[in-house]
Amino acid sequence: MVAQSPVVSTQSAAAARSRGTAGGKRIPAKPLSSERAAHDPAPVKPRFVGVDVSKSWIDIADASGGKERVANQARAIAAAFRGRWSDCTSIVCEATGGYERALMDVASAQGLPLRRAHPNRVHAFARASCGLAKTDALDAKMLAKFAAFTADEPAQPLPSAKTRELAAMVARIVQLTDLHQSETCRSKMEPVAAVKASLAAVLQILGGQIKAMQKAIDAFVAADPILKENAAILRSCKGVGPKSAQAILAMLPEIGTLDRRKIAALVGVAPITRSSGSSINAASITGGRKALRDILFMAALSASSHNPTFKAFYDRLRADGKPHKLALVAVIRKLIVTLNAMVKTRQTFKNALT
Repeated sequence: MVAQSPVVSTQSAAAARSRGTAGGKRIPAKPLSSERAAHDPAPVKPRFVGVDVSKSWIDIADASGGKERVANQARAIAAAFRGRWSDCTSIVCEATGGYERALMDVASAQGLPLRRAHPNRVHAFARASCGLAKTDALDAKMLAKFAAFTADEPAQPLPSAKTRELAAMVARIVQLTDLHQSETCRSKMEPVAAVKASLAAVLQILGGQIKAMQKAIDAFVAADPILKENAAILRSCKGVGPKSAQAILAMLPEIGTLDRRKIAALVGVAPITRSSGSSINAASITGGRKALRDILFMAALSASSHNPTFKAFYDRLRADGKPHKLALVAVIRKLIVTLNAMVKTRQTFKNALT
């Protein structure tokens, strides 16, 4: 008796082929035809670029060894990133105190994926990578590796040109105010008449410069519809004065775009837990934007006395035995979280609470 071969239905054969087998035998995969391969291009490899910024030039490099030096001028930088470096996935530079402004202007105009990294993070990464040698080109290559290492971090949008202009004016008035305070302290302690007269003359000049700069800031904010509306929203919260609102808009352009935890961490008022093994320390704040936090400290001090919502919050913390400064830091966090929600929802303080 001849054994009959098993009959495989069309449906079961199709199912078997979909699993890569038929009748217990593996069916080899069919090679892609040239026509199909032409229509399925190979995936593009991401290109991470580092930019080391100097006063007169910038060094551009990627992790594969490509490098170029161009003048630290907007026209030269724009030409470089329109040509050889136009296919960048991510670009990282260090904050240099102002020398990176031309690069930021070009990145904003061309929509480049630029991120400005804190020097402490980059230096820690370089030490961890055993990068002991230091040249501009090596620093650029290290920044490219750092860009690849932090590729999963969400890139924050660059501040607009108007925001950077406002930030420059606010920074200048802070500098003038600090100088005025220093000269005032010297004047009070100075016994020599000639020196005291010199200090008085300098104080008069500084007072005039502070008034002129404040007038320029007020006019700048009033002339821009978005800044004007945001300032009005911020000022609807009792305790936030015009100078505090202007400082927030200048130093915290991300306000209204982040959630409450991220905005608090950005300012530096989010509690950071530090515990290891049996050692458990109290949470404390660290990092963030200290210049803005100093301004918000005064706003929180006013709000904790004159704003019923924040006064009740502060009094409750004090009644629970919290120290004055700890309660005030908690008020700062609650204040910036509230202001962030107000700007995000385009509501004034009264409406934001209901």
